[in-house]
Amino acid sequence: MRPPGVSSNGKRFRGAFSGRFSDALIAEIKHRSPSAGVILPDPSSKISRVAAAYRRGGAVALSVVIEQDFFGGDPAWLPEAKRASGLPVLMKDFVVSESQLDFALGLGADAVLLIVAALPGAELPRLHAGAKSRGLAVLVEAHDEDEVRRALAAGAEIVGINARDLRTFQVDLGGVAKLAALLPADVVRVAESGVKTRQDVEKLVGAGFGAFLVGESLLTSGDEARAVRELRGVNATEVKVCGVTREEDVDACIGCGVDYIGLNFSPRSPRRVTPETGEILRKRGTGAKGIVAVFSENQDTEIREVAERLQPDILQLTDPPSLSLSKKTSGGLPLWQTVRVGRDDLMSAAEWPGDALLFDTAVNGVSGGTGTIFEWSLLDTVDRSRPLVLAGGLRPSNVAEAIRRVRPSIVDVASGVEVSPGIKDPEKIASFVEEVRRA
Repeated sequence: MRPPGVSSNGKRFRGAFSGRFSDALIAEIKHRSPSAGVILPDPSSKISRVAAAYRRGGAVALSVVIEQDFFGGDPAWLPEAKRASGLPVLMKDFVVSESQLDFALGLGADAVLLIVAALPGAELPRLHAGAKSRGLAVLVEAHDEDEVRRALAAGAEIVGINARDLRTFQVDLGGVAKLAALLPADVVRVAESGVKTRQDVEKLVGAGFGAFLVGESLLTSGDEARAVRELRGVNATEVKVCGVTREEDVDACIGCGVDYIGLNFSPRSPRRVTPETGEILRKRGTGAKGIVAVFSENQDTEIREVAERLQPDILQLTDPPSLSLSKKTSGGLPLWQTVRVGRDDLMSAAEWPGDALLFDTAVNGVSGGTGTIFEWSLLDTVDRSRPLVLAGGLRPSNVAEAIRRVRPSIVDVASGVEVSPGIKDPEKIASFVEEVRRA
């Protein structure tokens, strides 16, 4: 029985690599491995979060290890990861029978793994043909020259070269590079195991690889989305889109890899949403790293009520910290304190409480989203012991320059991706994120 809302699409998995030459990343979810031990503790509670983070980071597909005896996997993780990420998913298991292909279909997998070393004689071509007849894509894994030839003879279109010796667990990326030369140009070459840094990726790209299956280094990084971006060689600065008022704009943000979605509850803002609307948008935005509830000139009771009702990930407070910034008000949630450049004393702001400082342009009578830039050099002496969030007049045309000049942890945009206050433009969001990644 296929999980609701999940269907298989082998063409989509194969198509994820079209036109990708250096950053096609298959990001893996697994609990443990015989070589590394436990990699992802308490995995069942983290599948959706990790899958969504991989999507934000720019992975083109997921690999979910469901094998139970050696890797501690769970088949239920696959449909959950697929729903959370929206990406095509490879079912990773020791597939040795056609019944497992049917099982993969039932889970909603888009592709399966066939390991040449585990399939003697005619078993490899038989199972490869069986998978293709079911509409599944196939990643065929090889470890040496003979296995590469067997994979090609079976009709493999996607070949993974595993750098790990299954007998000794040793990794040899140099040997992987030599094997890539045996593969025709129309075969997708996937490097598996041992890829940990951008330098590893660049060396393998030079050897002809265009795709990489990586799990352990991502899962142990502490920030999966950032780790994916770093492996892809793109700028890892996080993005917040603020003043979101519509469900379709939440979807656009998620689809573009936006990290934080800001919901504005300030009575001064033209982007103000009600708690009822905020609750709907908060549920819609589960694929984001964080939902930020933004307040300015709100009563403490209102802030607490919204926080209890929405359960946002972060509170952003604009009023002076002596009035509003307290653990009693926040309920223990992380706090971002807004600093109004041109109004607040930047030296004093360094002493303000808060988990991050957000710098925005001060404009009388307006609560954020002013579209006005301040002089970025004013931040040159600001303490960087906490994350610095840069706002104020950012747009696709200037955000790369802002990142190079200020080097913020997070960039925050509202009016710069709008057609009118509170109405976002999906193309502008996509352009903004693209410029951030290229910075």
